[in-house]
Amino acid sequence: MTLNSVEQTLINLLEIDSVTAQEQAISNFVALKLDDLSGFQRLKTGLCHLYRTPHDPQKQSIAFYGHLDTVNNQQDKAPYYTDDFIFGCGASDMKGGLAIMMELMRYYSKQPVCKYNLIFVFYDQEEGPYNDNGLGPVLEEHSFLRNSDLAFILEPTNNVIQVGCLGALHAEVNFPGASAHSARPWEGENAIHKAGTLLTKLGNLARKEVDFQGLKYYEVLSATLAQGGISRNSIPASFTLNLNYRFAPGKSIAQGKEDVLKIVDSQAEVTFIDECPSADVVVGNPILDAFQKRFDLVSEPKQAWTDIARLSLYKIPAVNCGPGDPSQAHQKNEWIPRAGLLQGLQFYKEFLFD
Repeated sequence: MTLNSVEQTLINLLEIDSVTAQEQAISNFVALKLDDLSGFQRLKTGLCHLYRTPHDPQKQSIAFYGHLDTVNNQQDKAPYYTDDFIFGCGASDMKGGLAIMMELMRYYSKQPVCKYNLIFVFYDQEEGPYNDNGLGPVLEEHSFLRNSDLAFILEPTNNVIQVGCLGALHAEVNFPGASAHSARPWEGENAIHKAGTLLTKLGNLARKEVDFQGLKYYEVLSATLAQGGISRNSIPASFTLNLNYRFAPGKSIAQGKEDVLKIVDSQAEVTFIDECPSADVVVGNPILDAFQKRFDLVSEPKQAWTDIARLSLYKIPAVNCGPGDPSQAHQKNEWIPRAGLLQGLQFYKEFLFD
């Protein structure tokens, strides 16, 4: 089995650990491979790299975005490949997308003729807190990005168009109690037990279907972390849950907070620690319409948060479309279909250069 250029690039990316906030090595690799390509202006903000072709005012502009980081590595083996799949941390989310972006840049450098002005943005810390995301400073510093006629974020979508995205809130919910020896629990107040009513309510809470511009999104609220107690034989004086709320496009952060507070219902102290807006649904965009028509693609809802929400704040029309399998995101022994990687590359090459 041999690898073609985009597959080899993906393997090289997978061999570089790039957990959120540990992205210096992969940032250096991107610069090493791309900075010397002809036909691009190079810009840098922190660990983020931007590349743009010469601007032709007669052409529309398309931007491609990809994040450099991954969640913690859960692979049993070093990156490897089979006839059908390439395995490695971030293969689907979203180093496959990065490999396509790099391959498109190489293609342009060999024959710099394209129907559009092109922009490529490689940025850090997407998987971490909203305010630490490297894309925020990039958008503030480089105002030309706001003039993009369409942006693609190559998050895993199995090469279909996913529009809009869920907003996300993280809330720390603290139940206060009073410590005591576990042999005499009546001398204290068990903070973990106080959380029982809320945990039962969350366990019985069904997903809420929301129709937004003809697409179905699901709002969900889950406990994702728990911390409490100081020893096995002590009644815990404090118990904290992290609640993660995903809410549909069209709902504001303030409305999302109200939903969380209503569920908690004054049972505990609530502190919101991370706030990510939802994203608008792109409709009637001529470039997107042409892309979908060419490859017979329909729009699907994005049942997750991505940085199209951040782009939406800057009035940049943006969609998700990448080669990874979304079911593999954050999974142990993550993989990407080789056929999907090649198909994604072919879609973009044909649309941009044919």
